[in-house]
Amino acid sequence: MSTSETIVKKGTCPVCGNGCHLLAHVADGRVVSTEPDPDSVMNRRLCERGAATVEYHTHPQRLNYPLKRLGGRGQGKWQRIGWEQAMDEIAATLGGIRDRYGTEAVAVLGGSPHGPGDPAAWKWCNLWGTPNFFHLGKNCGEAEFLAECAVYGYDTVTSWAEGIDPQKTAVAVMWGANASQSAPGLWRSWRRAQEKGTKVIVVDPRPTDCTALADIWLQLRPGTDGALALGMLNVIIEEGLYDRGFVEKWCTGFDQLSELARRYPPAEASRITRVPPEDIVRAARMYATARAALLSYGVANCHLGSGAGLSGVLGKCWLRAITGNIDREGGNRFSDWPQYTAFLDEVDWEYQINHPIRTRDNVSAHRWPIASVKALEMYREAMKKVYPKGWGAAQYVIYPAPYYLWKAILDDDPYPIKAMISQGTNTLCSMGNSRHAYDALKSDKLELHVAMDHFMTPTAAIADYVLPATDALERPNMINMWGMSNAYIGREAAVSPLHQRHDDYQLWCDLGARLGQGDMWPSTLEGWFDRLLEPASVSFSDFARSWGYTPPREYQRYEKTGFGTFSGKVELAPGIFTKLGYDPMEGYREPPQSPVSTPEIAQDYPLILISGSRVRAYHHSSHRQVDSLRQRYPHPLLQINPATASGLGIADGEEVYIETPLGRVKQRAQLVEGLPPDVVHADGYWWYPEMPEAEPSLFGVWESNIDSILPDDPGVCDYTGDSYFRGLLCRVYRAVEKQPAIKRT
Repeated sequence: MSTSETIVKKGTCPVCGNGCHLLAHVADGRVVSTEPDPDSVMNRRLCERGAATVEYHTHPQRLNYPLKRLGGRGQGKWQRIGWEQAMDEIAATLGGIRDRYGTEAVAVLGGSPHGPGDPAAWKWCNLWGTPNFFHLGKNCGEAEFLAECAVYGYDTVTSWAEGIDPQKTAVAVMWGANASQSAPGLWRSWRRAQEKGTKVIVVDPRPTDCTALADIWLQLRPGTDGALALGMLNVIIEEGLYDRGFVEKWCTGFDQLSELARRYPPAEASRITRVPPEDIVRAARMYATARAALLSYGVANCHLGSGAGLSGVLGKCWLRAITGNIDREGGNRFSDWPQYTAFLDEVDWEYQINHPIRTRDNVSAHRWPIASVKALEMYREAMKKVYPKGWGAAQYVIYPAPYYLWKAILDDDPYPIKAMISQGTNTLCSMGNSRHAYDALKSDKLELHVAMDHFMTPTAAIADYVLPATDALERPNMINMWGMSNAYIGREAAVSPLHQRHDDYQLWCDLGARLGQGDMWPSTLEGWFDRLLEPASVSFSDFARSWGYTPPREYQRYEKTGFGTFSGKVELAPGIFTKLGYDPMEGYREPPQSPVSTPEIAQDYPLILISGSRVRAYHHSSHRQVDSLRQRYPHPLLQINPATASGLGIADGEEVYIETPLGRVKQRAQLVEGLPPDVVHADGYWWYPEMPEAEPSLFGVWESNIDSILPDDPGVCDYTGDSYFRGLLCRVYRAVEKQPAIKRT
């Protein structure tokens, strides 16, 4: 074979964490083009991000060599070093911190799912003995998942991701998501199902492609999801539309729920939410009387803040439960417990709980005990009769709150955090009050900050070491490594790593080998996959050439096992919540900021702010340096009602300031018909890779980054400590105008 001959290899798309399959055309060991894999059981097409595979993989701004900081953090001065030197120095510093401050003084941050590096990080943290780690799942699903596991003993997120069979699902409710942007393949399945008779209800304050096609669009005031759910529950219970047989046999706490729902008749729910009462009634009847109905998972429900957040996620659980749609075919099927591989044994949450050295819970356990080592142990105890090793995605139970992580660095409160390892995450563009994170990561009290990524980001730019990560074309991959499913698909690397890029697993393996964990880590990622697949009696190389493994779908498994709760039933007033000091029956509370709860703030900041919804061109803060994607979406946009914009003298496309009590950022106005006059939506995650790296620029991270002006203090965070991104207050004005005065004294 000549060196110029092109071969076609099966591979994995590297551009985001979805792990879609593709065919890579390889010449001289380099990927020259890609195309969809027609044989894939996952995807038969590539999205616009997938079309940019080669551009992403070979981008001139990719990190290719380990870097060590010269000068102060954020000065943009680096020294190229070797991987082994970096590992030696980082391990030595970590060992010293452990000796002086304890294992808990090391924190680990991750981004969206990016392959086997995620469970490798959790494994390392559990072996090391730190409960201070989280990925962006902290703000993406924790609040909803912990409610589901408390109410009926497991999550149902897989049923949302599996698509819709119109012969089984009569009604589908999209609540807290805009799948046309965040999951276009999934949205296509909803559209096909609707064409064949499935009725679609969409709950969203904003007009979207999804709301345009909905049979019923419930356009609620941002943050009032809990009141809407309780209004629907009122109709279902008062009219006797609930599944009486299921409730009587399998539910506890129904009398308490009925009493709570009585406080929210449609007129009262309408007063709070602004949804017409007749629409609440119609949606409730449509959902409850369907032969089977699916109610989606939604990221937005995890962003509603203190008070509003708890009723929002519990309300969805209650709707699924009393209509009998839990683990029903066509309804919300439980995710499959991950038992095909040794995933749970390898991550080993039991070792974290009973660690021989760790003496302290995570830094926010005292404020939000539902997300803690104590809660992890409690969930495992509740689930053990059904799931002997606990919830598959147990990492969500332990994530600390960002606020207290930064406080631990800056104030040693409740104890010191002295080292941070950031892997595949851009914290300054993804957390509320990112200036708080910036202060912590810049502090001299933080002795070590290591960042591993594909590109230099604002967060990596203030690290001490920056490590180059392989992408999914350059490493073997196995899908579903977050414990949310028992289905697995493997793919070998399409090409060898370029330059000195290393896979994410290698970071934890090499640090583990230097810090007393050597026997626990196979020397390569392929070796770890072999170990994970031992229960299946197959090697990774053979598995990667197969169709993978998908378990048969089962339904109503509780008939044999009961539910994974203390009582073995659906607990509408969940025992875990009450044991940890939460009142699940407190009902709806206003968001921390709103025209109702904080009229004194609304006097100066009269607009209700939603932030951070996804757009198809990007995956959170990624891809803004990829030209083909940037051309599709070149600027951050502030969506605003045309009449509101006209009253403020704002034209479409004009630069505007969005201001909150914490500061202001600049975006471009996009006039959107149908958006409520007092609601605006600001794009999230923005930074500018084309701007200078060195401070004060930091790639323009403070120019348009809405997260930098959103609060993170404990009083506004939801019941798990999640950031408060939706339903805040702000004001908007033309960027050419002088900053308006504050009216309040």
